[in-house]
Amino acid sequence: MLNKIRQNFQKYQALFISNPVNIYYLTGFTGSRGMILITPKKAYFFTDFRYIEYAKKIIPKEFNIIQINKKWKTDWPKLLKKYRIKSLGIEENYITYQQFLDLRKISKGVHLKKSGLVIEQLRQFKSESELIYLKKSQKINEELLRKTLKFIKIGRTEKEVEWFILNNLSSVGAQGVSFTPIIAFGSNSSIPHHQNGNKKLKNGDTILIDMGVKYKGYCSDMSRSFFTKKPTVLQKNVYQTVLDAQNMAIQKLKNGVYVNEVTNVAMNIIEKAGYKKNFQHALGHGTGLEIHELPNLGAKDKTKLFENMITTIEPGIYLPKNFGIRIEDMLIITRTGYTNTTKFPKDLKNSVLAL
Repeated sequence: MLNKIRQNFQKYQALFISNPVNIYYLTGFTGSRGMILITPKKAYFFTDFRYIEYAKKIIPKEFNIIQINKKWKTDWPKLLKKYRIKSLGIEENYITYQQFLDLRKISKGVHLKKSGLVIEQLRQFKSESELIYLKKSQKINEELLRKTLKFIKIGRTEKEVEWFILNNLSSVGAQGVSFTPIIAFGSNSSIPHHQNGNKKLKNGDTILIDMGVKYKGYCSDMSRSFFTKKPTVLQKNVYQTVLDAQNMAIQKLKNGVYVNEVTNVAMNIIEKAGYKKNFQHALGHGTGLEIHELPNLGAKDKTKLFENMITTIEPGIYLPKNFGIRIEDMLIITRTGYTNTTKFPKDLKNSVLAL
């Protein structure tokens, strides 16, 4: 792993890592204070006295562990000087301005440069164990959705359903949520990222549920849309359009496919149905230790998808002040195509709830 990181040393001679998620990915460390320095020859992990014994137990042997103490302001410059570091890559998205100023102050003579998403680029390729955790996370997510649907009744509020999900995580083996679940009733379902409120479910309302859980630190993600009575012609047409767009996009997934080839298939189906302006968000995103990771499935993205990447496919159509439909699955890119980790039914017949 460290050698792969060093291959990205082009604009800088060493890399300073401060993002807690990236630190966990590389070392397994979960404490509140940890930093990593990767030089061309050696890698260092820094933490304070609170975590030093813990760090010695879990940090991989490839890292030299150094305790941060009162001598930090002199020890750090000495380390940079030892390896003749003149340019240091920093994670510009994960460092505050004050932290930048402090680092620059004790790194005199060293140019601090943007490193970009070096670790995030590596994280999008999942290991065998990571894929196992992600599959398990999605399986648990679906079990929790089944329990939630049994709880939903006419008169329940969005907030009550949200609290049911949060209070039943441990009962299905989840270790937390990937994000605050989205529970949207009726016209609220036309808001892609609706904030749950006290709206009560009425007979005839559309229900949109977007939820995910964590297992072993790994995030699942799934969206399903439901009807509380026989859907209207308009609701059927919108639902089937979204489902067709998703299925066709999924069929395009394979090792080496361009992102825009996948997104264009879904967009073309939605546009032909007359709903181009009603679908404005990305078609999908990667998941892992964070709910939104690389790759990003933007409409004009010309990067490629490769084996062992994972992505959601989540087209949606949102009719303001009326209703919205989103269907989301989580898929693994394989050598020959894809594996869909999401097994929860999504055909129109199963979208009608008996409340």
